[in-house]
Amino acid sequence: MYLGPAVFFTVFASLFYVPGFLDMPVGVLTARQFISELLFAVFGLIALTALARSIEFDPVWPWRPEFRKLVNSLLGRI
Repeated sequence: MYLGPAVFFTVFASLFYVPGFLDMPVGVLTARQFISELLFAVFGLIALTALARSIEFDPVWPWRPEFRKLVNSLLGRI
């Protein structure tokens, strides 16, 4: 449920990545680079938040009881 948006926002954040932006002083950034860095940071944080919610709630992670129940039923171990 939350894993899809995490992947979507990660891909979307990668569109705004500026190579070497951590090495650039803020004073020499152009407006376009600054906006790209800002959007990269915002969408990256949204992706991390969605991933954290996915780890907390989605049944696709191996430590969740729903995942173990599904695997056991698929392997015939009831």
